Amino acid sequence: MIYILNFLIIVLVVGTITAFLNIKFDKFFIILMLLFLTNLTIKQSIDIALWLVFLGAITIIFKNLDKISKMPIKSKINFLTKIPIIVAISTFIGSYLFIRTSNSILIFTLGILAILYGLRLIFIHFTEKEMNYTKLNPVMLKFCGIFGPIISGFLLGFIGTSLKSLKIPFAIKFGKLNLKQVYIGNVIVAAYASMFAILLHAILTNTSINYIFNNFILGLTLWISIHFISELTNKFVKDRWRKPVQILIGFVLLLVSIKVFMLI
Repeated sequence: MIYILNFLIIVLVVGTITAFLNIKFDKFFIILMLLFLTNLTIKQSIDIALWLVFLGAITIIFKNLDKISKMPIKSKINFLTKIPIIVAISTFIGSYLFIRTSNSILIFTLGILAILYGLRLIFIHFTEKEMNYTKLNPVMLKFCGIFGPIISGFLLGFIGTSLKSLKIPFAIKFGKLNLKQVYIGNVIVAAYASMFAILLHAILTNTSINYIFNNFILGLTLWISIHFISELTNKFVKDRWRKPVQILIGFVLLLVSIKVFMLI
């Protein structure tokens, strides 16, 4: 159960972080906040977080339908055929392990991710040139196109995050790929993977309709509230503040990881 005060703290913290980090759909922080401020288990927290990923991804897709419509025909076919199949298989594996894995292992995994995300926020930042690559590496494009969906599907099924915070820096820093193209692809994959994960978690555990409905309502309420706070905060955030705040949040995540490991 989430009490009103805890709900407000979660919304304010995650909404503010979302604004400064410009996070649109993969709100990893919501899992941490639910785990620390509610009496929900790690698995319940992940189930709710999946709804935020799904709602966020679907919203972005609808906002970018014009850009998606301009994709090459081959890419559109892949996103309607090959990609969903790859994502479904990897999400099934991740979801199966999610069901079979103990809470302690999931919490340990969450702690490791908190460290990795924290280090990414501290040390990895993009230049203007890196965010606008035009000459794409076909080998890296193919590599990310295959392994990106596999990783996203597996991790969303297993721990409720797509690893976007690490995959996109890899694609840009090492793959020299275009940020906007990579981002849209990640969003579509996340929409598939979160939907499959929600369904598979319910099917594999024979979950009641009430549990699914309650998670949906809570996820929807959190998503709307966090989105509102994020949009409101963005009106006051200066671009020059983003990098130092990002680094600060990275250090906080490193400290939070210690508390996560203490839950084991």
